[in-house]
Amino acid sequence: MSLRNKEFKMSTTIKSSELQALFKEALEGNQKKYSDFLLINTKILRGFVKKRIALNDVEDVVQEILISIHKARHTYDGIGPIMPWIFAIARFRIADYLRKTYSNIRFENCDFEELCEILPDVTIEGRGDEYIDDILKNAPSREKTIITMMHIEEYSVKEVAAYLKMTESAVKVAAHRAIKKIKKDFT
Repeated sequence: MSLRNKEFKMSTTIKSSELQALFKEALEGNQKKYSDFLLINTKILRGFVKKRIALNDVEDVVQEILISIHKARHTYDGIGPIMPWIFAIARFRIADYLRKTYSNIRFENCDFEELCEILPDVTIEGRGDEYIDDILKNAPSREKTIITMMHIEEYSVKEVAAYLKMTESAVKVAAHRAIKKIKKDFT
């Protein structure tokens, strides 16, 4: 059974041909049929979306899909089955949601003092560069430079990225990995 057929059978009891007929009448101007079409699709899409994203965002994504269906209604040819057309739009909206959600995730900045809290009876004050070098001894030189510049010399991510000719995102990732490795070494 293909993925599309499986999605349809799991998500609705209405026949695709009935839904297609509703949509054709809606395209001809029947507002009642369009309302019925949207209500049925809301139920179908809710089940489809729930399996793919966080539950607290399901309704927002379903609404985005319904808006996209409305905006793209002129692209449906009326000949082929309607469910693959609906699910294609749904998959694109879900992908947009996931892209937006994951692009907004920020890496946590770990302050060097915070790192020292997990180390047994250690403080930075009064310690020289040898101490910092000792903590960073296992870190690759680029990560060592990033940690030193960001957390000791207090340069911004933008400044570090420009200095090392890296993207800001790459600097954040490298800093995060270095701090994670340091924490692992000392716990």
